[in-house]
Amino acid sequence: MTSNEKRLADLVADFCASKLDASHVFTVTGGGAMYLNDAFGKHPDIEVVPMHHEQSASMAAEGYYRETGKVAVCQVTTGPGGANAITGCAGAWVDSEAIIFISGQVETISLISGNNRQTGVQELDIIGMVKSITKEAIRLTDPHMISYELARLVDVATSGRPGPVWLDIPLDLQNFAITNPDMLPKYLKPKEDVRTTKLRAAKFRKIMDLLKRSKRPCLLVGNGCRTSAPTLRKFLEMNEMPIITGWNARDLITEDPNLLGSAGLFGNRAANLAIHKADLVLGLGYRFSVPQVGYDPSCYAPNAVIAAVDIDPDEFHKVQSFIDVPVLSSVADFLESACAEGRELLSGMSAGWLDFCHYLTDFKFDPRPQDEEKCNSFDFNGLLEGSLEEGDTVVTDMGTSFTCTHQDLAVKHGVKMFTSSGVAAMGFGLPGAIGSSLAKTDGRTLLITGDGGLMFNLQELQTALTLDLNLKIVVYENDGYLTMKHMQNARFQHLVGSEGGSKVQCADFIKVATALGIGAKEICKPSEMPDAVHWLLDDFQGPKLLVIHLDPWQPLLPRVQTRSDSSGRLYPPSLDQMFPHLSEEVESSIEQRFRLI
Repeated sequence: MTSNEKRLADLVADFCASKLDASHVFTVTGGGAMYLNDAFGKHPDIEVVPMHHEQSASMAAEGYYRETGKVAVCQVTTGPGGANAITGCAGAWVDSEAIIFISGQVETISLISGNNRQTGVQELDIIGMVKSITKEAIRLTDPHMISYELARLVDVATSGRPGPVWLDIPLDLQNFAITNPDMLPKYLKPKEDVRTTKLRAAKFRKIMDLLKRSKRPCLLVGNGCRTSAPTLRKFLEMNEMPIITGWNARDLITEDPNLLGSAGLFGNRAANLAIHKADLVLGLGYRFSVPQVGYDPSCYAPNAVIAAVDIDPDEFHKVQSFIDVPVLSSVADFLESACAEGRELLSGMSAGWLDFCHYLTDFKFDPRPQDEEKCNSFDFNGLLEGSLEEGDTVVTDMGTSFTCTHQDLAVKHGVKMFTSSGVAAMGFGLPGAIGSSLAKTDGRTLLITGDGGLMFNLQELQTALTLDLNLKIVVYENDGYLTMKHMQNARFQHLVGSEGGSKVQCADFIKVATALGIGAKEICKPSEMPDAVHWLLDDFQGPKLLVIHLDPWQPLLPRVQTRSDSSGRLYPPSLDQMFPHLSEEVESSIEQRFRLI
């Protein structure tokens, strides 16, 4: 190449470093992406993070985005490389994560045509496979459009509701020599129609009027509030009202007396009861998904007007007529408008509504059973939350590690917490925590996973060790998949592929960690937990692994439990009817309190 030429792959790496400020690129190397591998590997401002599976690379990119809020980069090869990354891409799609996936592809001359299944080496039509789980997915055909397409795709990924995009680059184009790169076509972001701004302001006024008339409002804070967290705090300081968070927003509202927790199937009972009594439910960037509203949306908030502010218009059409007042807007714009109203927005709220909600949060509806012989994940949460410090991040896997932690762990100010909420992919925990740990300049990343979840990406323990990450790993060992065991036992009284007796056996993680050279410890009794937490979170730099042997049939309560009749027909209850059901005496006490409002 001459001095005024540059390889296309190098332009891609330059873009990711300079325009995205991507300090890390998550990858598994492969022949179909060899020029991309080389370009990223040579770039002075990028650290390539080689994982042992593309699924892990995609999930680590999710963790990086969740930690930094910056566009993450996952770079894979053709064929199985792209196919293996699909689960992480799907997670980013549902959980609104701006990730650019860059895949290698066979040479242009070898691309399939018509109905052919394959021509080139390891060839797959990855674009056709990921179109439904990306905001846009394209294959580069004109090398001179590389700068334009990269900038356009990133704009697509970050505009409106964030989400993943995918760029597929054939092998010959990766090595294409670009003459005068500065002269390549540039992308210009389109301007918003002024009429849209005026329409949005009119819709804001409708919600302001609803708030002023509401006697029993509830505010639902979703992950869509994350980019406007300071304005949200300002709004809540001016307008005290009951607050309920989505799973991915648990760390946005901390140490607030008006926080009722999360609502839903595995939510907090106080939050579910408040929604059932509310006359206005206002969701901000809140998805109103089945885990949050229940299996029968007609039972949700039966006494309330349901209003929603969301940047994604498709969120308003999940269930026909479910949302009474939909407002298409960013949460940031709405909150700015709401703050301008001052402290008058809740002028109609009943004097006793907040007191009633505080009563619900203070009432000990679901005391945890004490067992001196068996460890319990809820007890561990109580010990852990007192040991977390500002700058720490808690990442969970699925199953017990997800539901118990997000339902029960009190998050301090300055502590992040996240998981793969929407897709709920088993195995997300370890690679997601790796992405988080790499993105941090200080503070610890704590992974809470289960024995079943850790088995999905167990190989990445070596990655954590190789990178010497300040990653602390808690493994809940409960003989497999606890949630599945409870479901199968309740429905069928027969277990299939969910624990050791049904042929699912997990590794001895102490032996695995020791073989790799990772510090490891295991405990079996509740009395051992305080010292174990201290051991896990001391000043030692590098990965550590703590195995906690739980009751293999630990109850996962409270929860909304679907009932069935003798024919097997399912009857989903409303969210306020969590199991174990409240006694008539307690329900009567709640009603008496409610009548005082």
